Amino acid sequence: MERPLPQPVAEAYRILRMNLEALRLEHPLQALLLAPASPGEAADAVAAHLAIAFAEAGRQTLLVDADLERPGLHRRFGLSPVSGLAALIGEGSGSIDASLMSTGVPGLWLLPAGAAEPPPAVLPARRAGELLQALRRRAERILICAPPPQRSSRTLALAEHCDGALLIVRARRTHRADLLRAREALERLHVPILGVVLRR
Repeated sequence: MERPLPQPVAEAYRILRMNLEALRLEHPLQALLLAPASPGEAADAVAAHLAIAFAEAGRQTLLVDADLERPGLHRRFGLSPVSGLAALIGEGSGSIDASLMSTGVPGLWLLPAGAAEPPPAVLPARRAGELLQALRRRAERILICAPPPQRSSRTLALAEHCDGALLIVRARRTHRADLLRAREALERLHVPILGVVLRR
């Protein structure tokens, strides 16, 4: 299970959760995409801690690891998945309910990336929409941890069916050009960018 955060950091994620829930959006914020702005970075730490903040606030929360090339969320919770998202979007033969894993945090479940050799290169828009509809029936909050949008067609396919996106940037490491490309990739699909999370 993910180790407890220092109190000031945990409080920062609680504030982020409250700010997101206070946003006046065209649609309720149920499905949220989290992606790094730069290639080579990951959003799993921010996604895991924000998901815990939602669960601790009493929201039934589902955390989805959509980084099929560099999956990491299962390790943060000490889990060893057998199946996951890769099977669901590959041949479509997997089962969402059979793939969900308890994280040990009350109210928080994980849909791991699963194993795929190689990962499916393309996620059709229709399949992404069907998947998000099915996930929406299972949780109040869905957090999708994905690769940089300018480098992954799967990220864009999922983002198109989310209610908004957060971009993750690293202090003194993320280049402005990468952030602009990530933003532009999402804006072309009219995905609301809810903000940027700065991490060390």
